[in-house]
Amino acid sequence: MAHRPLATIPVRGRVVGADGSGLPGVTVVVRGTTLGTTTGADGGFSLDAPEGSTLSFSYVGFIAQAVVVNASNASNLSVTLRESAQDLNEVVVVGYGTQERGSVTGAISSVGAAEITRQPVAEVSQAIQGKVSGVTITSGGGAPGGAAGTAIRIRGISSAGNNTPLFVVDGFPLPDNGDAQLNAISPNDIETIDILKDASATAIYGVRAANGVVIITTKRGKAGKTSINFDGYAGTQSVSRRLDMMNAQQYATINNEARIAAGQPIALDKLRDPASLGVGTNWQDLVFRRAQQQNYSFSANGGSDKARYALSATYFQQDGVIIGSNSERFTLRANGDIQLNKYFKVGNNLSLTRYSDRQNSTNNGEYGIVQATLRMPPTVQPYRPDGYYYQPNSQSDNFTEENPLAVAQRTNQRFYRNRATTTFYAELEPLKGLRLRTNIGADLIFENFNAFSPRGPELAGYTQRYITADASASSGYAPSYLIENTATYDRLVADKHQFTVLVGQSAQQFNFSNVSAYRAQYLRNDLQTINAGPINTLLANGGTVDPSRSLASYFGRLNYEFAGKYIFQAVGRFDGSSRFEPTHKFGFFPGVSAGWRISEEDFLKGSSSVSNLKLRVGYGIVGNELNAGRFAYLYSINFGINYPFGPDGALNQGAAPTRLANPDLRWERNSQFNLGLDLGFLNNRIEASIDLYDRRSPNLIAPVPVSLVSGTYEQVNRNAFSAYNRGFDLSLTTHNFVGSNGGLNWSTSVILSGFKSRLESLGAGIPYNGQGSLSGTIVRYDANQPVGAFYGFIADGLIQTQGELDALNASAKSGSAKANYYQNAGTAPGDIKFRDTNGDGVITDADRVFIGNPYPNISFGVTNTLSFKGFDLSFFLQGVQGNDVYNLNRYITESALYSTTNGTTHILSRWTGEGTSNDVPRAIVGDPNNNLRVSTHYIEDGSFIRLKNLTFGYTLPRSILNKITASQIRVYFTGYNLLTLTHYTGFDPEVSVSGIDQGVYPQVRTLIGGINIGF
Repeated sequence: MAHRPLATIPVRGRVVGADGSGLPGVTVVVRGTTLGTTTGADGGFSLDAPEGSTLSFSYVGFIAQAVVVNASNASNLSVTLRESAQDLNEVVVVGYGTQERGSVTGAISSVGAAEITRQPVAEVSQAIQGKVSGVTITSGGGAPGGAAGTAIRIRGISSAGNNTPLFVVDGFPLPDNGDAQLNAISPNDIETIDILKDASATAIYGVRAANGVVIITTKRGKAGKTSINFDGYAGTQSVSRRLDMMNAQQYATINNEARIAAGQPIALDKLRDPASLGVGTNWQDLVFRRAQQQNYSFSANGGSDKARYALSATYFQQDGVIIGSNSERFTLRANGDIQLNKYFKVGNNLSLTRYSDRQNSTNNGEYGIVQATLRMPPTVQPYRPDGYYYQPNSQSDNFTEENPLAVAQRTNQRFYRNRATTTFYAELEPLKGLRLRTNIGADLIFENFNAFSPRGPELAGYTQRYITADASASSGYAPSYLIENTATYDRLVADKHQFTVLVGQSAQQFNFSNVSAYRAQYLRNDLQTINAGPINTLLANGGTVDPSRSLASYFGRLNYEFAGKYIFQAVGRFDGSSRFEPTHKFGFFPGVSAGWRISEEDFLKGSSSVSNLKLRVGYGIVGNELNAGRFAYLYSINFGINYPFGPDGALNQGAAPTRLANPDLRWERNSQFNLGLDLGFLNNRIEASIDLYDRRSPNLIAPVPVSLVSGTYEQVNRNAFSAYNRGFDLSLTTHNFVGSNGGLNWSTSVILSGFKSRLESLGAGIPYNGQGSLSGTIVRYDANQPVGAFYGFIADGLIQTQGELDALNASAKSGSAKANYYQNAGTAPGDIKFRDTNGDGVITDADRVFIGNPYPNISFGVTNTLSFKGFDLSFFLQGVQGNDVYNLNRYITESALYSTTNGTTHILSRWTGEGTSNDVPRAIVGDPNNNLRVSTHYIEDGSFIRLKNLTFGYTLPRSILNKITASQIRVYFTGYNLLTLTHYTGFDPEVSVSGIDQGVYPQVRTLIGGINIGF
């Protein structure tokens, strides 16, 4: 008897996330058929389906869900999708293609649009900070527009030089140091960020992949009704912490004491009676301010099965919390896809960005705006009677450094970057499963900078610092071009053997040119262009045209999967770089990985307890060309070298070799072994992933000294060092409560990672110094030490009595060094006692040792997301443990004990006699003991726990939205950097990837209100 067909009924409903907001673009399919649709901007959908059939709902980054439809639920079907770090149906971008999460064998982490847009941030990397295990993201400061830069380090440090990952945006690999240019991308435009962490995954990018790969995919059009969305927010920012600086009375007290201790008279009559000075000028109040921030984004998305489009426009504006700083960004993006016929489709990605900012000059340095603010005495007035900036002078103030208000505001300056990034692709499928694709792209960067420093007005009786006006201008052009051709073939054999083969070719070229000009002694302030300078100007022009740099590559990948259980992948890339000598331009970079989906075995399949269990193992070799330098394998000849020539021995200017050639220079090679385990329990209510890795770098590039008999003096880049890096990544997601129809949903995500890096051997190299300061070398590279470790003296408290000092000096005289003093002739009780590490009885440079590690033992992040009846709440905790920070701000503020600068109130607890302090030295002008030298005295614990983000939102109910023809309206309030728990005494423990707080632009606390509207 024939079966009677099931009756078809109309089905209408809405798909939402855990926060109750609608999810657009969710795929809805009637299981076992080709019937389906996608959700609109508000998550709504409608289709006709047989009664009793099963609807399957799937969306990138979320766990797929199935619902049986019937007459009782068809008219108002509500489906809540839970986010999933390990959704096996999630599509992951793996480089020149995609894979389902369940088939991935490398270490790859992903962040979807829902997670990115949940946090209204200025710059892309801020949206994933603390969200991905194994990825450390350190902000360079709170400068507006992300101008301070954000350092992204994937699985720690693998090189003594550049450790920046490769960034690929819509298939276009960005130029080197792409992390400094991520502020050209609006976070609203991003669909997914996939991070390739281990060498088996990154080997497809070969010579540029040693530091990991970050693949950013922007939003594309979806077939269906056009959705129009508006996202806007505005808020205020303030410095999250200020330092407690001395007031005028306290400053005068310390200054007088320091001079008397040195046998000098009190510097100024006005300082003789400190109590009469009162509070004085609070320079932090003048330089720091409450600043505004705003962002508005419009997008349209839609199309048909034949043509789809995604258009967006975003305007972002942010004032800095330091006066005079601000940024502005306008972004246009247009992505399109056209299916011309059954076999052929074309598409494009186009991004246009106009970025401009005014940043404070040298805002991260010992003479930058931050430390200038800390140095300035509170006894100095900010303005002259005519309202112009007051300039401190030795007669009136015993201080001559520049007024920080003038540093921040005097120069009329602006930086502009116009950027156009575009790719065009054409894809042909002549046979089922065979795709031939050509990708052509260009990234055009135009930069311009103009600055004019006006002459100040004359005023009798006041020192005039700004007696001349000057102007500078520079213009740069940095284009890069790309062409790629790939062929991909997918084949399923006997329903069990899945093959995917990829072969391809890639060529990329990078160019850079720059011109600059400078003029001085302008006679007036209203004509501020370079060509308005006087005829008798001091004129300096310059220019750079770098030779083109290019890459030529050939690559392939084989994926094999048997019965959904056993997975194998092999990758190889043959890469050539123009950075190296012609016979050494090319290298081969292989990767291999395998996976076993144990949960698909008969003894576990269908288990309600273990829903996912996959073992992964991988090994690969990748490269890093960033540290080789341009043409560093060639001889270097420099001009401007004087040489006596002729019978009179007169000096003549000429040229001479200054650096030897090294034709054997190669890229840094990096091999990595990865072992991973993916877990899911109770139908993926609990999901986890853990990876262990061992990374080896046997030929790191380092400068090696040459013999003086060579006739040259420059160090030569050689593959001299070797290093290793070991660590773990852990991520855990739990769905604590899962409700439906507006019930309570609560999920928690935890990421945890740690690594240990060491320079194993220097090979032909020798230890060399890295970053330094006015106080001396801070960073040094040496064998058996962390990369970039701090180097200096060990401070053992303070010398408390003259007897203690006499005993130290007596030991020095009788020791092997036969010195008159243990430290210095001027050393006295109250000075820092430095440790004699080599035991010769005297303190010299030979007593310097490694004193700190800037990299944390553990990095972590915890995110909780809750929703109930249209309300949503999320809070994110982020932190690090076990890292050191070298606090150069403390070096600056403790200088008040020895000079005329201001300091924090901490120095009021200085040593004034035996037992009064064992931490803050005595006050004495000149610092005769050199207490300010690089030492553990200025190293602090950089560990912190921060409430990074707290967001509360409300989505209007469907009954109201229907009346105003909107598909979604959500209002929210967000706070950033609301609370930081730390023992660090500076502005903020998150200072820079180097771990050195050198006047970093302070982090900001932000309060924002926003709205999301969909039509």
